[in-house]
Amino acid sequence: MLPYLGAWIKYDGHFPNNYFEFPALSAPDKAEFSVVAFCIAAVVFVALTLLYLFPKIYGFKKINFTPTKPSANIPLPIWFWVGLVVWGVTLFVLWAKFQEPRWLLNWAYIPLFWGFTLMVDGWVYIRAHRNSLLSRSPREIIGIGLAATSGWMLFEYLNFFVDENWFYPKGDIIPEDEFTVYAVLGSSGLMPAVFEIYNLMNTFPAFRHRYDRGPKLSASKTTRTVMLLLSLAAMFCVSFFPEVMFGALWICPLIIFAIVLENFGIWTPFTPIKHGNWSPFLKYSLCYVIYGFLLEWWNFFNSTHDPANPANINTYTPAHWVYSIPYISKFHVFEMPVLGYMGYLPFGAYCAVWWILFAFLLNVPTQFDHDEYSEVRAEPSEIHTN
Repeated sequence: MLPYLGAWIKYDGHFPNNYFEFPALSAPDKAEFSVVAFCIAAVVFVALTLLYLFPKIYGFKKINFTPTKPSANIPLPIWFWVGLVVWGVTLFVLWAKFQEPRWLLNWAYIPLFWGFTLMVDGWVYIRAHRNSLLSRSPREIIGIGLAATSGWMLFEYLNFFVDENWFYPKGDIIPEDEFTVYAVLGSSGLMPAVFEIYNLMNTFPAFRHRYDRGPKLSASKTTRTVMLLLSLAAMFCVSFFPEVMFGALWICPLIIFAIVLENFGIWTPFTPIKHGNWSPFLKYSLCYVIYGFLLEWWNFFNSTHDPANPANINTYTPAHWVYSIPYISKFHVFEMPVLGYMGYLPFGAYCAVWWILFAFLLNVPTQFDHDEYSEVRAEPSEIHTN
């Protein structure tokens, strides 16, 4: 309610026409490119890249591992091949710019997202000795999909208050009510792949523990309260300063939910940081950078752009998205400005926190509400630090 209350005060209770239009077919003009803002954001981008590539710079200790026995020759499960066919056929139809079949083009991102999820799960299955999320707990992957619908639609709602940082230029190909149903069902595929990629990362021991021995960082209850209040205040203020504060849309929900869970004594990817274990947080964050890059890749090539006017886009799928971001909108990688990929880092951690919160509220079990590899890290025969 805080962004809504801020906007209600800003507009004296009279919102502009189409303020809550969904899908948004266009976006208001944004602030022009700023060299200063770009350079500041670029410094942060480089610092984060160095953290992942060279963690020792930031005080992380190197971890060496005894080589493990290779897994037996396990065939890929049937759902991998189902996912490959579903994903591959859908991607081919999109990238070939076919105008038919309309039923597939109108709903294409659902089989695309879920087909990819099944493929990654099948890869985890053979690397983890027949132990994957789908084979071990199919109900949980369905639960994550259900949680993803509300978890992502929250961001579609918050997008109203930053003057549409992303929009759907061909969203009027189908009726608004159909697009809304599509958006809800399609968003179910935006989170399960994150947990599949996370599990896949953990099948590589050297990477699984890469960030286990870092600086110990803890926040007192007072500090958490201050951060919580500042985040709530930012969500209220974002409507007044949508161009300056658009980044709050990605950071503040994560902080709010993580602190609330922490105050209830519930594990989040931030919890192990006080012991120096940054692996869950950094890996969840990285998961969506990887997945987000793939999403942007698939999204970009299902359209054609006029070289003389890149804003003139032709596509046959209504869910194709483009961006309208102030200050840093240069050097695009697909539709996304290159520095915009930083937004996927907090969103990856948000996905983990959101599912943990969702599972807690509904009192359903989840394997992701703790660091399931903590015992492995403690085995001196398998791991030692320099």
